[in-house]
Amino acid sequence: MNLKKAKDFTVLNNEGENINLSDFFGKPIIVNFWASWCGPCKMELPEFEEAYKTYGEEIEILMVNLTDEYRETVESAKKFTKDNNYSFPLYFDTEYSASNAYGVYSIPRTLFINKDGNIVKSFTGVIDKETLDRYIKILRGE
Repeated sequence: MNLKKAKDFTVLNNEGENINLSDFFGKPIIVNFWASWCGPCKMELPEFEEAYKTYGEEIEILMVNLTDEYRETVESAKKFTKDNNYSFPLYFDTEYSASNAYGVYSIPRTLFINKDGNIVKSFTGVIDKETLDRYIKILRGE
C-alpha cells in the first residue's frame, strides 16, 4: 500500500499554545475538521466524543475547529463544546495552517493517520460510527 506522508500544520490548543500535527507522530491520529455552524459536523460529533472516551489513551484525536473569526471564534467554539458536554481535545485553526495544508473546502473532513505519520484514509462529509470504528481498528493494527 502506497501511503502519503501527512502534511504538518500548526493550530492552537485550548490554552492558546501552538501545537503541530507532527508533535503527535508516533501514535495513531484522527484529525477532524469541523465548525459549530456546520449541521453535518454536529451530526458526527457525538461519535468522535465516544471514540475519544474509548480510545483517547491510544489514539490522538484532534478536533480542529475552522476558526475564521467571522462565522466561528475561539470563544464560540469553546462555548459550543462546553454546552454540549464534549471533552475531546479542541484545536483552533486561526491561521488556516491546517485547512490550507489539506485543501479543506468542505466540512466535515476526517483524516486517519497511522503512527508513522502516513495518511491511511481521508473522508469528506459525515462518517458514521461503523466507518469511524473500522478505521480506528485499522489504526490500532487489528
